[in-house]
Amino acid sequence: MAEALRSEKRAMLRQSTDRQSAPRDEGGPRRIQFCRATSFARAARWHRERLNMHFKIVPAIGPRYWVSIMIASICGANMGDFIPDVLKLSDLGGLLMLALIFAVIALANQWSRRGNEALYWLAILVVRAAATNLADLGIHRTHLDYVTVSACLAALLVAILALRRASSLQPVKCGLPPTNGLYWLAMLTAGTLGTVLGDGIGHMIHPITVGVPISAIIATGAVALILAQKTRLDMASAGAASYWAAIVAIRTWGTNFGDIAAFFLSLPVSMMLSGLLLAGTLIVWREPSNPIIPAAT
Repeated sequence: MAEALRSEKRAMLRQSTDRQSAPRDEGGPRRIQFCRATSFARAARWHRERLNMHFKIVPAIGPRYWVSIMIASICGANMGDFIPDVLKLSDLGGLLMLALIFAVIALANQWSRRGNEALYWLAILVVRAAATNLADLGIHRTHLDYVTVSACLAALLVAILALRRASSLQPVKCGLPPTNGLYWLAMLTAGTLGTVLGDGIGHMIHPITVGVPISAIIATGAVALILAQKTRLDMASAGAASYWAAIVAIRTWGTNFGDIAAFFLSLPVSMMLSGLLLAGTLIVWREPSNPIIPAAT
């Protein structure tokens, strides 16, 4: 009996010695750390994609796009005037409301599976309305002249475009520029610049009932020249500076024609009719040979 106990004890000691002398698997903790790092990287990439605000479906560059932008410029200009004149909101209150609406649109785009082109155009209208309010805020609150404000906005737009180009790893050669945060900031700045230019030219010529139509004629000529140049070169080359020059000119044109339409039709009617015209244009006018393309990411 004692011999059996001694044999069992020796066997237990042998097993303990074997476990201590066996090589340790040090790969387990490393694998855990690698999995954690991978999960963190995926989460960071997911949040970064959300913050970039890339719209999943954007319109193709072509005649339909430019006509729609022109109609949206009129409607957005009327929306910007509608907020303080009819809703009686302050400049800051109106901008806050528009910022919340834009955030809802951006979130709807991010959380939708396939996206929708209508979200892009809704964002364009909101940014255009905000540009109108920002232009009024910049002129009335700062008490600066139109030339000074225009020069500051032009310099800011150039800086934003330079930053976009420097931060872009794969520049888009055709189609709409990537609709990230810098794109919408440039769109807001270009819209504000166009509004200041339209109001400035219209107010420089007296009386204003003559100055605004003259400003509209000048803006129409500028838009025609820029778009004709783009057509001669390449209508799809939206990444060039001519795209933003056309946006500024169209914003100027839309500011003047929005004021003219509101003068003859009243502000609410002009805003409603231009909005319906934009919706009808986007629904009826289709371009099978130049389809809607997904935004670059």
